[in-house]
Amino acid sequence: MQLRMVLAAAAVAALAGCTAGSTTTTPEPSPTTTRVPSAELAARAAHSATSLPDGRVLIAGGCVTDGCSEATARTALVSAAGTNAVEGPSMAAPRTNHTATALPDGRIVIVGGFLGENAGVTGSAESIGPDAESFARLPDLLQPRGGHVAALLPGGRILIVGGWIAPQRSSASAEILDPGTGTIGPAESLPWAADALGAAVLADGRVLVTGGQVEPGVASSEAAVFDPSTGRWTPTSPMSEPRMKHAVVALADGRALVIGGTPDDAALLASTELYDPVSGRFERGPELQEPRYKLPDGALLLPDGRVLVAAGGRTVEVIDVSAETSEVIEETDRRAAFASVTLLRSGDALVVGGYDDRIRLVGRATVVGLP
Repeated sequence: MQLRMVLAAAAVAALAGCTAGSTTTTPEPSPTTTRVPSAELAARAAHSATSLPDGRVLIAGGCVTDGCSEATARTALVSAAGTNAVEGPSMAAPRTNHTATALPDGRIVIVGGFLGENAGVTGSAESIGPDAESFARLPDLLQPRGGHVAALLPGGRILIVGGWIAPQRSSASAEILDPGTGTIGPAESLPWAADALGAAVLADGRVLVTGGQVEPGVASSEAAVFDPSTGRWTPTSPMSEPRMKHAVVALADGRALVIGGTPDDAALLASTELYDPVSGRFERGPELQEPRYKLPDGALLLPDGRVLVAAGGRTVEVIDVSAETSEVIEETDRRAAFASVTLLRSGDALVVGGYDDRIRLVGRATVVGLP
């Protein structure tokens, strides 16, 4: 395995197209674009990182100061090889802990989020096209929220669920945004109110939502499945333990893997759970090599069916559900909470940002090489 820094600060141009194992060569940015230095790209947390159809990665928003007191509306576009970045268009609002959903037509829809420390949440939604040249406003949410989850439904609609809406108050409300028609409407509420939830789209198009923070420092073990054909929620059996600030990844075999999290914002979980959509029950999954949390965008499914986890801890590890194992492939110096991980066309993974146990930005942007 190999881990290398993205964007060598003094020579980003010389790095274009030189990622090991990559066959994609990134064109030089035009003279009108502004390069984003490695330090600026890496100095963020609670942002989003989403792949565009041409292989570039849109890094949007996030907190950009130690303590996470300041959110940004700025974006960056990382090349398909992960070797350079340029400034992207600004969003309509600064955001952290928002959601970014890739549509089948190549657009990315960004919804909600925190405006900054003690600045509340936004209900704004906007989309950016495959060319990534500018954002277009979409209808505002019926309920402004941050720390919610969003899931792609059939036909390109987006289900938006839960989230923080006011001090010590989370929501159970759900909405469906249709970017195609530019409309938004209410959906049936989740059976419990929470923020810091987990969610994944199952193979049959239903959406699994798990856990979340139901009051300050208290997580839920509840889970439910939304059926877009009926618009109804069906509670499942509960998870084996309460968890929030965790990740959920849909697996190739139709199951979903729930990863890490915390029950109380103090103890961190190394456990995983597997949801079986046929039985509607959870069973124990492989144990992580280290406990971790604050990883909603920090885990992804690899093409070979394994799961890469690169946020919320001091290591990068790969979970092999079939072998019931998890293996550390890289160690880092500090925990990277609310970092992002995105699969590049080369098969490598781009890991950006995060903050440590003292909420100091770790300033890391790396490409993790996988066999």
